[in-house]
This record gives sequence, C-alpha cells and structure tokens, in this order.
Amino acid sequence: MPHIIVEYSKNLDAIMPELLIALRDALGELDGIEPERLKLRAIGYTHCVVGNKGAGAEMLHICLQLLSGRDVPTRTLYGQTLHKVLKAYAPQGCSVTLEVRDMDRETYCL
Repeated sequence: MPHIIVEYSKNLDAIMPELLIALRDALGELDGIEPERLKLRAIGYTHCVVGNKGAGAEMLHICLQLLSGRDVPTRTLYGQTLHKVLKAYAPQGCSVTLEVRDMDRETYCL
C-alpha cells in the first residue's frame, strides 16, 4: 500500500500529470510492489522559498510512505528509483528531495 506524495511549487503544475504516471510506472516495476495498490497525489504550494533563491523558487519533494517491515536496501532502492524519475522531470535549478517513511503495519487501516 505505498503512498507517493509529491509536494511542489505551483509553477510546476504543468508537469504533474505526467510525473505522477512516470513515478507510478517506475515504482510499479520493482519487486515487492503491487502497482494496483499504489496511491499517488500531488500537493502544489503557491508560496515557496528555497534557501537563498527567494520567492518563486522551484521545488519538488517526494514522501514515499511504505508499510513497515521492508529492509533498508529495499527502501533505498525504492527511494533511489523515484528520485531518478523526479530529477529527470525537474527543471534545471529546481530543488529536488525525497524521503522514505514507514507506516506502522499494526495500526494502518485498509
């Protein structure tokens, strides 16, 4: 039940539909992922400041949420796979970051 949450500066609205599909396809090809169970969404922010770039800076951040129990090499592979896709879609100078979080399997409700 992986969740992919993309946070982005609103000036990147145009790439979101294609980016979400590319992220889904890339993660869905990996062992241990059931593509039909992936949940992706994007949240655009009107106001973003990134470091010293000031207002209007471009940013993309992914939070990949996975049910607990996967080992570090697997989580790293998933994160690196998504980060590669993210960088391919990011305009030059865009801040690109990614984090992988565990969701507690015992308390997650389906």
